[in-house]
Amino acid sequence: MVRVASLLALGCLAVSPLAAQTQTLPAGTSSYAPATTSAPSLSWEARIGGAVANPGGSRESGLANFSGEIATPRPFTLSDRFANAFVPRFHLGASANFNGTRYAYAGATWTVDLSRTVFVEASLGAAVNDGKTGSVVPENRLNLGCNAGTREAAALGVRLNDRWSLVATLEHFSTAGCSDRTQPKGPANIGARLGYSF
Repeated sequence: MVRVASLLALGCLAVSPLAAQTQTLPAGTSSYAPATTSAPSLSWEARIGGAVANPGGSRESGLANFSGEIATPRPFTLSDRFANAFVPRFHLGASANFNGTRYAYAGATWTVDLSRTVFVEASLGAAVNDGKTGSVVPENRLNLGCNAGTREAAALGVRLNDRWSLVATLEHFSTAGCSDRTQPKGPANIGARLGYSF
């Protein structure tokens, strides 16, 4: 009995690869196509979320910020994964609150996949704000020096599935080019955004 069971088991093992090879595949599918392990390709993406303004600072510290951003796909994709990380996406966004500095920005974002689900980003671009720039600035507001500058950001993201992602972001509005004011300081925000790819 044991010998018969062993022979049947060996027979099934020998026949199963042959049976798998004789199964019909859907049209356009190759039986030699390798399994894909690369990260999902980047597409249009909308992100919305919140942040805390100037944590640890004195002026405008702790204000709740609301932000939104839209990002384009890469204009082209390179086959080399390392080189492809240097091809940026482009973004357009805004950050707003009810009692502090609000700004809008546009620029480039570089996305590097650490794994299929985890990625990091760096962003750089131009920005405009509605902050205080005059000679008299209220004690609870930042002295920005000017209403134009740059926005820098760093982010760590997790893809929840093919469409949704969660991104932790640190961003800063820089007014370093405003030489007519003493020690201008732009706002910095720490927060998170929920992204949807479409």
